[in-house]
Amino acid sequence: MAAYQLPALPPPAAERALVRARRFLTSTWRGRILLGALGVRILDALGLDLGALGGLATVVLWVYGLVGAVLLTTWAFRRLLWRIRTKLLVSYLFIAVVPIVLLGVLFAIAWLLFSGLVGSHLVLTELERVSQVMQTTARASLRGLPAEPGALDKALTARLAPARELHPALRFVLVRAGRRVAGDPGLPDRIPAWLEAPGFAGLVKSGEGEVLRGLWREADEFLLLESPVDGKIFDRLAARTGIHMFTAGGTVHSQSDASGVSIDIDDSRARRIGDAPSGGMAFFATPERTDWETGKREPDPMTFGFQPIELIRHLSPGTLNMADLLVKALAIVGGVFLFVYFIALGLGLLLARSITGSIHALSVGTDRLRQGDFGHVIKVGSRDQLGELAESFNSMGRGIEDLLRQRAEKERLEEELRIARQIQMSLLPPEGAITLPGLRIAALCLPAAEVGGDYYDLIPLSPTRMGVLIADVSGKGTSAALYMAELKGLVLSLSRIYDSPSRLLCEANRILSANMDARSFITMTYAIVDTAAASMRYARAGHSPILHLEKATGRTRVLTPQGLGLGIDRGDRFEKILEEASVPMAPGDLFLFFTDGLSEAMNPRAELFGEARLREILEQGESLGSDELKERILDEIRRFVGEAAQHDDMTMVILKVA
Repeated sequence: MAAYQLPALPPPAAERALVRARRFLTSTWRGRILLGALGVRILDALGLDLGALGGLATVVLWVYGLVGAVLLTTWAFRRLLWRIRTKLLVSYLFIAVVPIVLLGVLFAIAWLLFSGLVGSHLVLTELERVSQVMQTTARASLRGLPAEPGALDKALTARLAPARELHPALRFVLVRAGRRVAGDPGLPDRIPAWLEAPGFAGLVKSGEGEVLRGLWREADEFLLLESPVDGKIFDRLAARTGIHMFTAGGTVHSQSDASGVSIDIDDSRARRIGDAPSGGMAFFATPERTDWETGKREPDPMTFGFQPIELIRHLSPGTLNMADLLVKALAIVGGVFLFVYFIALGLGLLLARSITGSIHALSVGTDRLRQGDFGHVIKVGSRDQLGELAESFNSMGRGIEDLLRQRAEKERLEEELRIARQIQMSLLPPEGAITLPGLRIAALCLPAAEVGGDYYDLIPLSPTRMGVLIADVSGKGTSAALYMAELKGLVLSLSRIYDSPSRLLCEANRILSANMDARSFITMTYAIVDTAAASMRYARAGHSPILHLEKATGRTRVLTPQGLGLGIDRGDRFEKILEEASVPMAPGDLFLFFTDGLSEAMNPRAELFGEARLREILEQGESLGSDELKERILDEIRRFVGEAAQHDDMTMVILKVA
């Protein structure tokens, strides 16, 4: 049995520190610079005039002092957090405090965004209300107007007087039969082609600014009212909600990738329509404005300021002050939360103390075990998970010698398996040792474990004939490797007797089924390649199909004659199912024999590589040689599998007709 010794104990901490300091000062250029600077400062302190060298030494010592302070702080911080108790307390504070702060910030942001969206909705609603009032006024004023100019002007003045009281800058135009009969200059005297409805109300782009327009038409006449977007429009909104508008206009740029919009409120087209309030928060609204000539609608940014608390207070129904009630309710809830938090903090500190006490006992016990005191017993002071851990440490101390013996035994077994792998790989034909005129051959076998159950062989039968064999033993490991070695000797003997692949497989099944374990079987494909006859005869005992790439068509065929795995049936059913087939071999044709370890290679998402990918690789690499194609297949499988472990043996044989 291999001997195992515990590692030597390290020297005391003080001794280790002295050794490191001595090595630093004498063996490193940084330490030598420090010693030199100290020497210069000592000579300078003794009265020796060293000129600029003394100043340079002072700078060097300051730099070393700063670096040393940083390193000392880092060391002290690590020593402070060395104890589990301190780490638990710090982590508990982070876990308890940081979420509260983040939640507070989140709720504050949500509150500000919500109140801003409410304010934006109120601004849009106010614009829509004013424009609808203007449309209604235009509709009411248009009905029953007299035809005489004097009476017409008098009637319009009287009917528009209430609207002018609300909007002193209100302008209008009346058009009959395509002719302007009354109104202010500068207003459009025709209805654009895109407007088919009898009325219109909304925000309109006018030159470089924006105006509100309301229009109504009946028969061949229409009346259009227009008011500039200024602070007067929002006076009622400010009185009701405390919202103050201060800019209108700008640009809204839609991004090409549809990931959002960019709002530029500092554009040269933005107009100030009011003074920004002192305090509170600013937000924006994006009503849609219409281009009067084209009918195109686009967002029109407007900025406003408001006090969130004042907004809620103004929106409260009746005399009920919801804002004050909300603040008081939040204060009460916050107080309750803080009370519960401090209680939880105290309980957490007590729990951390109990945990760290047990951990300290475990730390002392493990240190004694590291020193080789396997008889040390850790006192079990609690009946919880830490108590069970202490009992586990006591059991580990009593069984440590058994573990060391098991380790030595494991190393011995690993060495034996390594030798077994070398022996198994030596059973495979050496690469390039077996050739056939007119045929390019490449082969590979990669076991998933130390030893595997995949097997391939190239058996020379004559100067122009060769047997090609590929097989897969169920399972993997030592038992599969033993069956593989048995199969090699059996096939080598039968290949000298039987010239038919099907007869060879039938005889191999008869021999193996009498001796194999009932839970084991072997899938196998055996083919005889005849370059003189330019053909290949083959039979398949339940194995993966052969992929045949035809040079003439550039497409792959799947060769899948029927067959049953070796060792599954001990009677004549195997011979009845087994089929033998033949395929011609044209120059440039390629044949791929493989095991399911290639087609069933699995990536981390549990997806299989599949035969379709193998066929695609063959078709794309028809100009490659057999060795190059082998490497291409391996590279594609490795790229597909990624970091996933190999779960099955991978074996392939590639034949390419020259």
